[in-house]
Amino acid sequence: MKNNAKKYISILYSTPFGVLLIIFALFPFVLNLAMSFTNYGLMRQDWNFVGIKNYVDILSDQTTWKAIRLTIVFIIGCVGLTMLLGMFYAIIMTFKIKGISIIKALILMPWIIPESVTAYVWKWLFSADTGLIYYILLRLGVIPEGTSFFFNGNLAMLMVILANVWRTAPFVAIMTYAKLTAVPDSQIEAAKIDGASSLQAFAYIKIPWIMPIVERCIMLSIIYILTNGGPAGDTTTLPYLIRQAGFVNFNFSRAATLSAVSLLIILFVFGVVRIVFMLAKKITKRR
Repeated sequence: MKNNAKKYISILYSTPFGVLLIIFALFPFVLNLAMSFTNYGLMRQDWNFVGIKNYVDILSDQTTWKAIRLTIVFIIGCVGLTMLLGMFYAIIMTFKIKGISIIKALILMPWIIPESVTAYVWKWLFSADTGLIYYILLRLGVIPEGTSFFFNGNLAMLMVILANVWRTAPFVAIMTYAKLTAVPDSQIEAAKIDGASSLQAFAYIKIPWIMPIVERCIMLSIIYILTNGGPAGDTTTLPYLIRQAGFVNFNFSRAATLSAVSLLIILFVFGVVRIVFMLAKKITKRR
């Protein structure tokens, strides 16, 4: 009887969460999926079931394929650089030196700054008229006069990637730093007794130790990237197309279809990331 009572109490306690999950997650997901098979829009007086017409229209539109290509470039650039810079930050944060608290505060500051402020700061720094970094690069001869970081397609995408990396790397640093500080000292000491150098101890003990958190950070970064938009033109990604379709053109059926396509891309990328990490674990175990 006591076990049954505990079971019912646990179900009772989890019921509010389950109800909220259904209302705010499951129901919108099903509604979005159903809407992608209609021609529903705010500017329409009536709407009908159109089957897979929206998917055919989107996949036959060159704008969509361009956005998918740019989204992939954005993901690879952002996730790769964010992981490298975040891990570099985390290693620095483990140093026991004077003024490390100030260094930690400076490292974590970009994560605290709102996204809109980050965008304006980067625009100001690289502006051809008033940009400090632009002026320095120009004087050093790195860039020719008249270079525009925001009107050149490739440079604009680079700026978006670097700004996103600068802002999100501290999050990866926090997660990685927490994992690095949890590495047992006994394992490091045992490795050094066996003759391992500091670099070898880091490569064969600390790196495998932080790999699970790195995998999670990669997946979280992918979700973050695919749920936040970029500027128009040569940096238009899928989230930006979704925003344009839904909240500018009020074509909710097209926005729902693009969201479904984004979900498929997320699942595909997650699968690839998972396979890569599983193969990495097998190779590490063999060694």
